[in-house]
Amino acid sequence: MKRFLYLTVCFFILGKFYGCNGDVFVDDFRSSDSELTLDGNGDVATIQFAAANWDWMYIAFDFPIQYKIYDADNRLITTDQGPSLNGFGKIVCTGEMIDFTIERVHPKEVKITVGENALSAPFQFQLRASNEYEWQEIRVEISPTDRYVMDSITYSLNAYSYNPENRTERKEGVSFHNFTDVFSTYTFSPFESFYHFMRFKSDVPEAFQLLGEAGLTVEIPSMKDGYLGMNGKRAPFISAQQMLPCSSTEQEEDIIPPRTARIYTLWMVYDWLETRYTLYVSHPKTKKQRIVSGTLHSEMPVKYHITHRDVSLKN
Repeated sequence: MKRFLYLTVCFFILGKFYGCNGDVFVDDFRSSDSELTLDGNGDVATIQFAAANWDWMYIAFDFPIQYKIYDADNRLITTDQGPSLNGFGKIVCTGEMIDFTIERVHPKEVKITVGENALSAPFQFQLRASNEYEWQEIRVEISPTDRYVMDSITYSLNAYSYNPENRTERKEGVSFHNFTDVFSTYTFSPFESFYHFMRFKSDVPEAFQLLGEAGLTVEIPSMKDGYLGMNGKRAPFISAQQMLPCSSTEQEEDIIPPRTARIYTLWMVYDWLETRYTLYVSHPKTKKQRIVSGTLHSEMPVKYHITHRDVSLKN
């Protein structure tokens, strides 16, 4: 009887020990990696975990990106959920400028495959692995790829939108003061005070980051004799609106009476033009090719009208 009572107490104590401290016997699965950097030109890395006793994998990122989740049999998981995976499978993240895949290929391994980071800055995200008792966060950074180089650019020269004499701009302030007692000749360039407004717009705004925004100039079309064509004009390929100097060197000559200040008002007429463009670029290392499409918007000064008023300078 005493022996039975002794065994009962021992089993009770042992059961309480296991029940209250079960987590002590759970293997620590956490990886020795806490940070990871991958090459945006294309890279592969494998994270080794200390144990296989974890279930969930979750990705957290600030930059909006599309993703798809596949199970271990490569079947698309269609349920509406965040970028998380329970068990084996993969999360495929794709966008216009970045793509990478995170896959649990082994109970103790997670493989990250980078296709490309074409953004101009590093792309960062957090990979979180967890089980019922603990979790680990690993910070991952994908460096930017090398910039693409331009191969060629084409424009739609036969199908475009054109509105001649679309708007008029007025400027005052041009003046000439004749303090002499004789008539004086004043020569000025009306187009010098006005600009050719131009802007490249991309169907994918981030595409300008492929080439960077410095140093690249491209040929642009212009109207000549009623037709849109390539007439030797060039401009930087950037996303911001540009104010280009007018190419016209046309001059006006005026005779100013003695002791007179002549103040001019210039009225400039602009032609409005929009046409589609296609830019072909390639990567110097990976040889990957991309096509960037968009619209070129142009407002070109084409003709002017001048009025003036005179102010006497006589004492």
